[in-house]
Amino acid sequence: MGRGVDRWFLIVATLLAAIGGVTGMMSLRQNHRSRWTFLWMATAFAAQLGFLWLRGEARAACPLIGTGEILVFLAWSLTLFYLVVGPTYRISLLGVFSAPVVVVFQALALAPGILPADPERVPATDGWRETHAAMSVLGYGALALAAVAGVMFLVLDRQLKDQHLNSGLFRNLPPVRELLTSMQRLLWLGMVMLTVGVVAGFMMGRTGDANHLIAAVVVWLAYVALIVIKQTRGMTGRKFSLAVVLLFVVSLSVFGFI
Repeated sequence: MGRGVDRWFLIVATLLAAIGGVTGMMSLRQNHRSRWTFLWMATAFAAQLGFLWLRGEARAACPLIGTGEILVFLAWSLTLFYLVVGPTYRISLLGVFSAPVVVVFQALALAPGILPADPERVPATDGWRETHAAMSVLGYGALALAAVAGVMFLVLDRQLKDQHLNSGLFRNLPPVRELLTSMQRLLWLGMVMLTVGVVAGFMMGRTGDANHLIAAVVVWLAYVALIVIKQTRGMTGRKFSLAVVLLFVVSLSVFGFI
């Protein structure tokens, strides 16, 4: 493959995700649920795989070097969990809410200077380092989708308070209980993966980046605190959703240490 082909895969993936989000919203305006959003996101996922495969071949390692590749990997992880979780919990509308997040992450990665055109090959690295990076970002994908579900809950809560009960959005949003259940399961899934990533980070020993690992541990502790408070003291659905969304947004600052 020639130089820059991987970038075209990423551009295609971004356009497909954008189309999926737009068609989904247009369907909601017409008061029915789009069956095409899932297909658009699935094809975007295939294009993301093309980018990651080419990038991985060029790196001779898991393509998680630099902010651009991490953003794409995070977008891929978010898309992966949507494709699995959406049909499983019958929350197809997750695609309409997830697509804009995927587009933003990938658009940022496509910004000038973020993705090097000629990625350097990575010398033989510690397996713990790759496990740390891959599992951490996969965990972030699950946490990102939990945040998306949280946004959906907040939108549904607002629709109920404003009594917009006949809108296409309200009629197609899943029940409150389903949203909360999926959010909690995604949170637990993300935490399991993030825990594996943190443990692998400690196993890297002196070869690891101390600042990066400290930031990851702080994020992990914040999510642990949220789960403990939810399990012991309880939280209203609105407060829990708001906490999940805000915590994910704040936790993105960890990538500033990479």
